Amino acid sequence: MTFIHEVKEISEFRGIRRLSSPIPLRRFNILIGKNNAGKSTLMEAIFVGTVPEYGEPVTGNNVHDFIMSRHDNEARRLIYKYAGRAQITCETEKRTITHILRDGGDLLRRISSRRNEIVQRSKEPSTISPVVFLPYDIEFMKRINGFLEKREPEIVKKKIHTKTARRISKVLDEEFTEIVLKKDGWYFRRSDASYIHIEDAGDGVKKSVKVMMLLELLQPKLVLWDDFDAALHPGMLRELMKWLALGPWQVVLSTHSIDVLYYFDDLKEEIDGFDGQVIFLRKDSKDVLHHRELNPDEVETLLESNVDPRLIAAELDI
Repeated sequence: MTFIHEVKEISEFRGIRRLSSPIPLRRFNILIGKNNAGKSTLMEAIFVGTVPEYGEPVTGNNVHDFIMSRHDNEARRLIYKYAGRAQITCETEKRTITHILRDGGDLLRRISSRRNEIVQRSKEPSTISPVVFLPYDIEFMKRINGFLEKREPEIVKKKIHTKTARRISKVLDEEFTEIVLKKDGWYFRRSDASYIHIEDAGDGVKKSVKVMMLLELLQPKLVLWDDFDAALHPGMLRELMKWLALGPWQVVLSTHSIDVLYYFDDLKEEIDGFDGQVIFLRKDSKDVLHHRELNPDEVETLLESNVDPRLIAAELDI
């Protein structure tokens, strides 16, 4: 299932003045580029450009205001050079939709070539967004923890606590039977009935566990995860990528790491009909976002060419 088929336009949004051309998306997408290449901004644009008045699942705030809260709650911070308006157009599974963000905080949706409507935003929207955005943010991860604790009965009923424990066991060479909520937080339960607090299992493990349980619970149509590989050791990174690729959602991940390409290459061999791509991003001196998409076969050819990873962007002439 592909929720967003193409990002048709991003203009004057944060640090992106415009796209060099529309960006097509597949079911599994990895964004890669240097710092300030536009990875995080592209993810935020996709998130706010689909259903900005819907609720962000973890905080409950509407998507537009959630993104604005990441930028000091100033609407102008979402606009290129802090004045004017931004425009985002995405082709979704049902329709092509355009949203316009003004520096004064107004949010508009294009109805026709001549008419826009104001999008009303509630502080507590009744409809939850089908898109989950996971920023690289320690405080947000803490919010996920609180959200999961409130939904613990549902997690147990759907057996998410046992499925997640089994997945983590594969990576850690352990025999965890379930994940249990106690007064002081979540614990792994071993087959010998002993317990390990998740907070003592390492940053990468606790991040992976929380995100796995969150996504299994919400079952979103699209997952946007910024700097997803931060703090993950290779075994966990590989297992997480495979789990995400096999899930019932579309995935967009961002990374700085060339090593992720090697795990991406493995997915082609492990998953029948793997529909994935790597998108290399580069922003030029005029803040135009350039991109180049490589399918699994092209990624394999690139890796076999033994090109110095630091020179890949130049080699691809992005």
